Amino acid sequence: MKVIGLTGGIGSGKSLVAKLLKEKYGAYILLTDDIARKQMEPGGASYGEVLDYFGKEILGVDGTIDRSKLAVIIFEDKEKRLKINEITHPKVLTAVINEIQSVREQEAFPYLVVETALMIEAGYDYICDEIWYVYAPEEERRLRLKKERGYSDEKIEIIFANQSKEEVFRAEFSKVIENVGDLDMLAEQVASLVT
Repeated sequence: MKVIGLTGGIGSGKSLVAKLLKEKYGAYILLTDDIARKQMEPGGASYGEVLDYFGKEILGVDGTIDRSKLAVIIFEDKEKRLKINEITHPKVLTAVINEIQSVREQEAFPYLVVETALMIEAGYDYICDEIWYVYAPEEERRLRLKKERGYSDEKIEIIFANQSKEEVFRAEFSKVIENVGDLDMLAEQVASLVT
């Protein structure tokens, strides 16, 4: 089983590429954002530590961490952003490593895809056999984030400022998918990287 790391900035089309890999090539998809989200739920691996550091003001009425409240805090304060990463990244990485091992033992999937925007920052590049960088022009990404996720210009600016730049991705990873055309063009690029 080959482990493919799939990375790129927010709104670049990572999920679309992952979907193609799942539907056409039988890949198992691991979403690091989903793992991180589950670990922040009550009883999850990160919940207690995040609550201890940030305090009860980040909680919703039901006792769950209000992700929008937390997002405002960490996007406005670099030190707190680094702290949340310090708390969550190692735990998510451990969960990813364990799941890769579990899926490998099943011997049912030719590929396992680790989809993440934080490939280098969180250390996923060390556990993948190869890394694919999904590129889309910044203006297209902005439009997608507004239309599909309802993000404001301000929120997009903050997210872009805190993610790796295109030059960094291109310098680190030679396998690039240019998400600049239609779905057929995307599928062709995926096919050329798979074979």
